Amino acid sequence: MENWREIWERKGKDDSVDFKVLDGFEDTEIDFYLVVCGIVESLKIGKEDSILEVGCGAGAIAQYLRSQSYVGIDYSKSMVRRHIELLKNSVLYGEANDLPFKDESFDHVICFSVFQYFPDKGYAMEALKEISRVARSGVYIGDIPERSHRESHLTYQRDFFQGGIITEGFYTKDRFNVYWRLV
Repeated sequence: MENWREIWERKGKDDSVDFKVLDGFEDTEIDFYLVVCGIVESLKIGKEDSILEVGCGAGAIAQYLRSQSYVGIDYSKSMVRRHIELLKNSVLYGEANDLPFKDESFDHVICFSVFQYFPDKGYAMEALKEISRVARSGVYIGDIPERSHRESHLTYQRDFFQGGIITEGFYTKDRFNVYWRLV
């Protein structure tokens, strides 16, 4: 069986320009525009705010964050290349648990539909610490599965995300979102 890294490397090489296909949402009813509106409202993101998206993939979320100062990071080299090809954003290759940025480098950090692909909860906790470290004003972790149709997805209980504001998922009841306003 392919591991998640191999799957994302393969998807990043796909010729599609459909973000749902590239970013693994082809079997869902997700509306990325509505997701971004929800994130922007939750964090009170302003047009001049800087944003880091951890696990940015090919740009499904980023396509609607064009008016803000945006940087993406992903662990798939092919996704990084594809994101840059499609959206011309600043995107880096790297790991969520070891972000190459100084403390409080970004106003907001977004991580949407990524935590289920982490290898284990220890990695997830390290990633959460790194995401919080580089954020000044807000953190948004979205599309977190409590249950999943795939055994290979890592699932979470809501209490894993201590102190965050929990909201229901955007397109399924089996997922939830959590965010923190830091200031």
